[in-house]
Amino acid sequence: MSRCRIVIQSRTSSTRLPAKALLPIAGIPSSALCAIRAANAGGDVVVATSDDASDDLLVTTLSAYGVKSRRGPLSDVLERFVLAVEDLSDDDVVVRLTADNVFPDGGFVETLVQHFCSMNTEYLGTHSPFDGLPYGLSAEVFTVGILRQAAQHAVSSVEREHVTPWIRRHARSALADHRMMGLSRRYDHLRCTLDTLEDYYRLANLFGGCKQSVETIAWEKLVEMLNDSPSAPQFRIPYRMREGGCLSGIVSLGTVQIGTPYGIANSLGMPDDADVTEIFRVAIAHGVTDIDTARAYGVSERRIGRLGGAELRSRARIITKLDPLTRLGIDATRAEVLAAVDASVFQSCRELAVTTLDMLALHRWEHRFQFDGVIWERLQQLQQDGVIGQLGVSLSTPEEAIAALRDSSIKHIQLPCNVLDGRWEQEEFLALRGRRSDVSIHARSAFLQGILLSPAAIWPQGIIDAVAMVDKLNMAVKELGRKNKADLCIAYLAGLDWIDSIVIGVESVSQFLENLQLARYQPLSVDERTYLKKTLGVVPVRLLNPAMWMT
Repeated sequence: MSRCRIVIQSRTSSTRLPAKALLPIAGIPSSALCAIRAANAGGDVVVATSDDASDDLLVTTLSAYGVKSRRGPLSDVLERFVLAVEDLSDDDVVVRLTADNVFPDGGFVETLVQHFCSMNTEYLGTHSPFDGLPYGLSAEVFTVGILRQAAQHAVSSVEREHVTPWIRRHARSALADHRMMGLSRRYDHLRCTLDTLEDYYRLANLFGGCKQSVETIAWEKLVEMLNDSPSAPQFRIPYRMREGGCLSGIVSLGTVQIGTPYGIANSLGMPDDADVTEIFRVAIAHGVTDIDTARAYGVSERRIGRLGGAELRSRARIITKLDPLTRLGIDATRAEVLAAVDASVFQSCRELAVTTLDMLALHRWEHRFQFDGVIWERLQQLQQDGVIGQLGVSLSTPEEAIAALRDSSIKHIQLPCNVLDGRWEQEEFLALRGRRSDVSIHARSAFLQGILLSPAAIWPQGIIDAVAMVDKLNMAVKELGRKNKADLCIAYLAGLDWIDSIVIGVESVSQFLENLQLARYQPLSVDERTYLKKTLGVVPVRLLNPAMWMT
């Protein structure tokens, strides 16, 4: 029979939560607790750590708890795994765990290995959130032989650091899920990893409340306890895959209202610091993966940087936009344009408290080519320098979107779309969108500055018969069996498969929670959207663009 070894990667020099491998959970250093739990069914466990001096104390600590360790290169985790199994044959089995995930126990590992051995595969692993398991209840199983092949052929830093990317691409692979592991329902709304200070408090409180040994308590019991804790979210909003990553498939958090009293229907003004902090907590707890902001959104960036903290930055992608550059005249010199772009980018970095912007979008599409392309040229240079992660654009029309989709350097598009806006049904736009799976598209104006949810008196005057339109919206809510007009608006956009996420602004915590709940409801079908289009009819483009309401 094949031998099986559980290899746990760990190091002391973590960046978001330094020395987390040594933080005590129920009196036991987290890395030691991870190893002890993984071995509690008799498994062969070794911790793969580095030969850097920063991990000397970790090795000493593990030894004090009877845990074996194997040391190797700090930055080459794949090589550490190869060293940790150098005495095994190619047909033997490796289980990969990480020391920041303390939920997996011997029973969890055995179940996964049994499934692996019964399948004609070289790799079996979990993949949150698609497996339905809590984030942090994870493991991977593969053969020693395929691990050694990966070590020979994997060359990128990502492949060497994360061990299994090459294996997943080249081996016969399968994914586990909650049913395979014996759970009858999904728990992907929960989080049990150790990556931030908030994570540590969560785990320390949970294990501190255990009535049985933390070394032997079953992983299923821990999931139940986590789900029953008062602070645990009760659901996760839907999500979609985009280029191998997970995006919150319905709601992105728009932050213009936390930076300025924005919107014709805004009656509350800006939320205070306590509410903003809670909005951020609620967002990431329920699976929101994108936060939308801009230099032009007043103090929005500053409040994100000051109140969001490491927890928000580690769990969500922050998308900001370049300054509108209104101070630049049409005859601005190249030096003046470059200075204005740099000032905007580096001020965003300062306000958001980051050294690299996850995503920077143009606030105005015309900046893509304005000033002989100098703006875009400078942004691409800053991207090459590592100041910007990806580039995107905010635009207003299908024609602009078609041009953006033809530009391979653009990876994100934000555009306006709502139940009244039928402009996006153009065949050319939809065809191009279908060929650009590498681009994320976010829809703003879901509620059209709130007027779609408001009485006729709030609507801009002199454009359409607002009373009649409000009556039509109310009738559609009733005929389609929706909860309210917000539900109708969100369900319409959720039914458009070319949209990845809906940017929804927020004025209060209660409003945001309500919208998150609505995001879980069934999207409108093709037939329902057709009915809605016939009921509401065609509206003037002027109504769809708030900038034109006063003209």
